Amino acid sequence: MPLAAVDQRLADLHRHWHIAEAAYFDPDAFRVGIQTAIQTARTVTFILQAQKAIFPDFDEWYSGWQDRFRADTLMRWMVNARNRIEKQGDLETHSWVRAEIVASHLSGEGPRIDAPAELFDAPWKIVRAIPRDALGEHLRNKGTLRIERRWVENTLPDWELLDAVATTYGRLAELVADAHGALGLTGARNRRGRGNGSLGPDFVKVGSPAWLVMQTGVQSCLAYWTVVR
Repeated sequence: MPLAAVDQRLADLHRHWHIAEAAYFDPDAFRVGIQTAIQTARTVTFILQAQKAIFPDFDEWYSGWQDRFRADTLMRWMVNARNRIEKQGDLETHSWVRAEIVASHLSGEGPRIDAPAELFDAPWKIVRAIPRDALGEHLRNKGTLRIERRWVENTLPDWELLDAVATTYGRLAELVADAHGALGLTGARNRRGRGNGSLGPDFVKVGSPAWLVMQTGVQSCLAYWTVVR
């Protein structure tokens, strides 16, 4: 099938994003997962360019996408990030962590306390930091531990890393959908592998509202992350 390798690589990016998401509170596993996703994203365009011979006028069509991506700060960063990963080593990521223990499951009700936390603290260590007073004992016995973490790369300070890769996925998916359209195809096979939050293989019509990336910029499960994280 035309562009099957491109579709598969885009699906691989989706899979690696979910692997990184699942490892969000494991710094080493997250580092591997997010960097693999970034490297995979870059290869989508490489594979597409390798199939230029099947397009009636690839250079004219693709030049518009090149101009668009060159003008996009995030897409330029993705190119540079992939080069740094492969040629210089790991990205310089940093993270903040905030721990809070809430005594009631109802938002805004009941006592709560901010627990001191360091970047690599395990949850049990945070719980041990609760003061040994009456409120502390109540929180220890009845409370819910809520931990927030946010990963950022030093050269992309305004983006959370999963958000950045999810948005990149959306923009690449638009490119791939347009490639199918340029070949006169009515549908694209999206080989999303099972597991890790994937929805399994299915068919998606190019330009259809069923392909949420065409409307929202990111796939539905990736878009959900940006709302709830």
